[in-house]
Amino acid sequence: MLYKTFHFKTLLYLLPAVFIFLTFNVIPGLTSLILSFFDFSGFETNLFRKFVGIDNFIKIYEDKYFWIALKNTFLFVFGAVFIQTGIALILSIFIFFGNFKFSVLVRSIIFFPCVLAPVSVGLVWKKILEQDGVLNSILGLDYSWLSSVSLVMWLIIMVNTWQWIGYNLVIYYAGLQSMNIELLEASDIDGANWAQKIFSIVIPLLWPTTILNMILNLIGGFRAFDIVYVLTRGGPAHYSEVLASYLYYYSFSAGGPNKMGVGASVAFVIFGCILTIAVARIIITRRTGKEK
Repeated sequence: MLYKTFHFKTLLYLLPAVFIFLTFNVIPGLTSLILSFFDFSGFETNLFRKFVGIDNFIKIYEDKYFWIALKNTFLFVFGAVFIQTGIALILSIFIFFGNFKFSVLVRSIIFFPCVLAPVSVGLVWKKILEQDGVLNSILGLDYSWLSSVSLVMWLIIMVNTWQWIGYNLVIYYAGLQSMNIELLEASDIDGANWAQKIFSIVIPLLWPTTILNMILNLIGGFRAFDIVYVLTRGGPAHYSEVLASYLYYYSFSAGGPNKMGVGASVAFVIFGCILTIAVARIIITRRTGKEK
């Protein structure tokens, strides 16, 4: 009887969270999946008026801008996972073992952009990188940085890294603080130099923290929209489009086709990419655990 009462009370406490999860995650996700098989512009009263099967998926498959957006998304994810994580690792080790006076201040300064809205960050950097912006004024150039097809995605990656590297740094720093210092002291007795301690002890011990940072950056990379939209709106000529901004262009943009069914199919592609990576990560983790 006591167990049943406890079980019932537990379910009651869970109901609000379950309701919110269903309302804002499951139901919209299922609606988006169903909508991807219909031709819907967003203005009809009947969402499921015209069934088109897989035509929406064929349409994005035949659209060259989809492949540009897909390539840019993977490039952005590469920047977020490897460049951002790598720089954060180097900075955290340097600050932790540097033993200089203002390490707390340095960490605070690096972390500060994380508390800013991505829209604000995008607007500030847009002013810096514009043709008549701060960067050209300092360098004495007249160059349109955000209009360069070859540079624009790398500039977006740079801005995104600048904003979020502090988040990864804080996680790494927490990992360093929880590290067993006795291992480093033992390596000193064995005559290990600084490089040997970093590469043979510190970095291997930080591997779980690195995996956490990489997963967080991976998910964030696939969801990237605001920084791209504010900086370039997918330009020039869709060459900085990522999947999320491509979805927005097809579904909601005033200059776009207003095809929400096509946008829903793009959303399903994004979901498929993230799901595939998540499943692969679970399989690798389980196999690694069994080997250990």
